[in-house]
Amino acid sequence: MNNKRTRQYEGMRRMAGLPLAAALLLGAGVQAIPAASNAAYAAEAVPAGFKLQTLDVVIGGRAVSVPGGVMSGQTYIGLAFLSKELRLTAGWDAKTKVISVGGKSKKLSMKPVEGAYQYDVNGHRLGYAAEQPIIVKGTTYLPLRFLLEQMDYEIGYDTAKKRVTIKEAARNALTLANRSIEQTKDKVEMTVQYPQLQGFADADVQSKINTLLAAEGKAYETAGLAFVKDFGGEEWIGEYSLTYDVNYTVTKNDGGLLSLHFDVYTYSGGAHGMYDLQSHTYDLKTGKELTLQEAAGGNANYIAIVNEEIKRQIKATDLPLIEPFTTIDADQRFYLRGDALVVYFGLYEYTPYAAGIPEFVIPLSKFK
Repeated sequence: MNNKRTRQYEGMRRMAGLPLAAALLLGAGVQAIPAASNAAYAAEAVPAGFKLQTLDVVIGGRAVSVPGGVMSGQTYIGLAFLSKELRLTAGWDAKTKVISVGGKSKKLSMKPVEGAYQYDVNGHRLGYAAEQPIIVKGTTYLPLRFLLEQMDYEIGYDTAKKRVTIKEAARNALTLANRSIEQTKDKVEMTVQYPQLQGFADADVQSKINTLLAAEGKAYETAGLAFVKDFGGEEWIGEYSLTYDVNYTVTKNDGGLLSLHFDVYTYSGGAHGMYDLQSHTYDLKTGKELTLQEAAGGNANYIAIVNEEIKRQIKATDLPLIEPFTTIDADQRFYLRGDALVVYFGLYEYTPYAAGIPEFVIPLSKFK
């Protein structure tokens, strides 16, 4: 991975989804997709810290025992296991070295680009938050939670029985099509991606949300062009490319709600880039964007409840602060994930850059 992509990868990793319980260990020991011939793309021998372990897993109510792998708190799953147990199709193109996983309505492709695998789901090029594949003796392992959530599966952990549970996730009856705006030249890399709903039964709601998302995509394009111009455009003399990248992550697409955040990354010189999240949660019955209080079930004490949880989590994790936390704003930025509300702050708002974007997960049950 080149230096520019390394900086972006490290930045975007801090914006990745919430980690699965550390006890989750899952993978496949049977022969899977052949390893890539270029070792720069993935490890072909067992990397330091990668541990293989067998675990009991429940898939749709059926218990199976499978070998798996874990490294640095990240759990990996083997492609052969996917095709055998989850009825997903795993593919390998020896010519292009592209790994693919197909499901009912999604195709996840992994293509080697500049020394790293780039993930693509139905044409949506994902950011650099996901861990790279690990290839051990011809068996390809991919990050468990990231991979299965992309393919519309739910992953849980039965603490009492110490086993992983996997089941198909319920999703809203719609698909998301990707739209992309790119203006990339030798010294400038500008990309804006945004989603558009397709196939939703309520055409008026679909049109309303699509109009809002498209307008935001256009606003990002305008901001990106201004950013490039402000820093000299083609006259940019930095060692690495001037970068403006806007991607998005869908965090909830079920129960009549759609929640997502735009992931904005910029690099204009220096040791690292800057990044931020801009989130939206839509009620698919009305097309209305929910406020934080509405997402918290309308609870009149939502600010106090969120403040209490944030203070508790800061203390429990010993989160480094550059100034004391006092209270959230009434319209504090948030998104939904599963049965939880995630409140977050910007870089340097309360924490140093190294801490990333601080996110606080609050179960929706707290507001009942």
